[in-house]
Amino acid sequence: PNGYSAVVAFAAGIAGTVALARMQATALAGVLVSVTTIPAAAAMGVDASTGNWSDLAGAAIQLGINLVSLLAAGLATLAVYDRWVPHVPARRPTRPSA
Repeated sequence: PNGYSAVVAFAAGIAGTVALARMQATALAGVLVSVTTIPAAAAMGVDASTGNWSDLAGAAIQLGINLVSLLAAGLATLAVYDRWVPHVPARRPTRPSA
């Protein structure tokens, strides 16, 4: 585990949260989040299947750091977004007049 992956996870959390908050979620937001979680989860699976318990613990720690970074970034982004981005009421669909 290292700090760089936590920074990447934090940035991915910001990007994903902004995309969801703006209702413009794209595949890119999903890819950014997946980049931070899938490698550590896959390493855990491989290490568990080979019985490499010390590397499994490192991968689990890395996954935990990444998930915490994603969550912290999402919460921080929503707090900033709620405070400084003007709210636009949702438009209701109109029925065509008969």
